[in-house]
Amino acid sequence: MRITTIVCGGILTGIAGTALACDLPKLVIIPEKDKVAGKEEEIRAAGRTYFAAMQAYTACVQAELAAAGGDSAPSVVKSVLVRRNNSAAAEMQFMMKVFTDNVGAIQSAPLGQQQSDR
Repeated sequence: MRITTIVCGGILTGIAGTALACDLPKLVIIPEKDKVAGKEEEIRAAGRTYFAAMQAYTACVQAELAAAGGDSAPSVVKSVLVRRNNSAAAEMQFMMKVFTDNVGAIQSAPLGQQQSDR
């Protein structure tokens, strides 16, 4: 039982270290469509900053997964990192839809890619 506790503690410490390495950006505030007039450029700039930061975050998570061994990484670590990447990609897709619906298209903001948790 003591060895199991030590091993689990080590895994959780490794995961916590990974979590600190990649900083999840704060959500961008996108006003309702009827409150955007006159603020489009300011909102677009904030949107570009958010999407660039999210792309950097997903790249960081993917680099952490690669550093942990990629497909041969411990299953807990791999599962957590893949879930973080996929959650960030889903968040970006949702935010892009809200942004496009309320403000209009934003230039040069490709969405993150989801990974499979094979």
